[in-house]
Amino acid sequence: MKLNNKTLFVFASVLTLTGCNNLFSKHVKCDDESATSLVTQVLQDDLAQSLEHELKGLIKNGSIKDLDPAKLKLSAKNIQFSLVDSRTDFIDPNSPKTTCAIDLTATIPSDLVKKSNKARAKVDAVSVEEHANNLGVNYENNKIHLTLEYVLQPTDKGDKVLALLKNTANVQTVLSETLTYAFLKPQIEKNQIKNLEASKAAIQRNNAVYQENNEAVEASDAATEAAQAAIAAAEGYDEEYE
Repeated sequence: MKLNNKTLFVFASVLTLTGCNNLFSKHVKCDDESATSLVTQVLQDDLAQSLEHELKGLIKNGSIKDLDPAKLKLSAKNIQFSLVDSRTDFIDPNSPKTTCAIDLTATIPSDLVKKSNKARAKVDAVSVEEHANNLGVNYENNKIHLTLEYVLQPTDKGDKVLALLKNTANVQTVLSETLTYAFLKPQIEKNQIKNLEASKAAIQRNNAVYQENNEAVEASDAATEAAQAAIAAAEGYDEEYE
């Protein structure tokens, strides 16, 4: 199984700011509590968008006939994002942009990782850990660690701020595919059972046809032998009375 090719989403989101910055400063501080809350919201929106993109492909391909699509999107709520130790990398003197960095930890519930890995194993896909390693994502014990880079920029009116995340694409890919495989596990198992039953039925049909053909051949051979015996008997009878 191959999941859909990923579209790399870059999200900018807005937040209304009320008295959280110096009114005489046009820059938003990296450690502003409202701004870090905004970054968390952008991460959640990013994941939801990635899952929505994945879901459309699965529905189009008819891959989830026995599953509730809503469950995939709801699974995003199980991912916990933690942001700590923000720092200011650059304050642009020519614009209101502030470039920041912060330590991000994304925690995936262990049961979802187990389901994802079981589903991957059934379709010969790499494990969650291998997938993360292949993408250069720092993954350990169901946690993803990243020094997240982002830019904060208030609007000209100063009543809102935009947050642009710069280096989360691979992290979001690992998260969305982990959740997608966990979601697909029941469907994969059902498909395998159906395929196994179909294979057994095909074998039984082939065996029945083989048996019928074999019986027909045996009947034909028996008829041939009977005919040959009758001919031989007739020839022996003729010779006896000549």
